[in-house]
Amino acid sequence: MPQYFNITYCLDLNITKKVNYAYIEDNKLEEGFVGYRYRVECTCRAKYQDPPTDMSFLKKIFKAEIQDLCDHATIIDYQDPFLKEIINSIEYMGIIHQQQKKAQFIQANSKIGKLCITPFKPSSENLAKAWHGAIHQRVAANSSDLDINFEKIKVWETNNWYTEFSVDLQLK
Repeated sequence: MPQYFNITYCLDLNITKKVNYAYIEDNKLEEGFVGYRYRVECTCRAKYQDPPTDMSFLKKIFKAEIQDLCDHATIIDYQDPFLKEIINSIEYMGIIHQQQKKAQFIQANSKIGKLCITPFKPSSENLAKAWHGAIHQRVAANSSDLDINFEKIKVWETNNWYTEFSVDLQLK
């Protein structure tokens, strides 16, 4: 009977999310930004092999799908009206067109810096689900001859609060 083990890769991300918050000062609603430092854990299950399989492709996948896109970026929903204010209209129309064609992250630059544009509200629950889908597809495509499966992702908001998403947790 084959033996399996878990491989967990951790990323620390500095992310800014646009949030709406209200305070009373002449009855104005102000918009603001909140900075987060997420910890993301990606866990794969692999069949034990001797000699060990080179797992460096996993690190490249995690880096490309999460860290390169989102680290030190403002994550914003493509339908957020504020997006129109921080990028030019031609780029905005291009982003709308791209977002309607695919449900992935789009990287862009803006007046406020690096953006990661999503097709959803950027909560830890939605980020975990989207990252899981993207990583699951790439691991499956790159490990067809290996017995490696992407199991789950945890997105830690604080030291004692996280969102976990796995194939087993998907609702049918």
